[in-house]
Amino acid sequence: RDQASNVVDGANEFKYLIDNYNSLSDVKRRELVKKIKEIESKGDNIVHNIIGSLDKTFVTPIDKEDIHRLAMLLDDVIDKVYATSIRLSIFKIGKIDDYIKKMTEVVIESIGKIELGIIGVSKLKNMNRFYIDIHTLENKSDDIYHEALDNLFNKKNPIEIIKYKEIYEFLEDLTDKCEDIANVIESIVVKHA
Repeated sequence: RDQASNVVDGANEFKYLIDNYNSLSDVKRRELVKKIKEIESKGDNIVHNIIGSLDKTFVTPIDKEDIHRLAMLLDDVIDKVYATSIRLSIFKIGKIDDYIKKMTEVVIESIGKIELGIIGVSKLKNMNRFYIDIHTLENKSDDIYHEALDNLFNKKNPIEIIKYKEIYEFLEDLTDKCEDIANVIESIVVKHA
């Protein structure tokens, strides 16, 4: 739960960055990226604590491998949130487009649902809506991603194409990671319900 909550914190900072990106100074953008990095580092510490606890605990409420997998996937999500935010800065993206905004909205909604799924897994029931929602959001992200690529390749500047394509890919991968987490949660429920 701590790791899921930390991921939500990072996602909220990322959302603020994206929502305000075009009106922020470069200095303010870098400050927000630094904040996201601090949250990502906190996530690394949480993962180390989880793994340390798993090593010391003989019996866990769910399989150790599943706990480990969830912790690592959640860490992947916050790592990717940070990686996306730093690339906006490194690539000197002056202005983000509507596709980045739309994909970010889907990412934020997916991460919020993942936190609820992590909390709900302890009940091991009524999870069907959760799986459907995550899968629907991942499909929505795919659709926006494909539309963004279609539009992107109408541009003439190859450097801009490369920059934006990577940002789109990172955002789309975030929803894939959320779907991977949902799959692990589904596997836990199937094993223990």
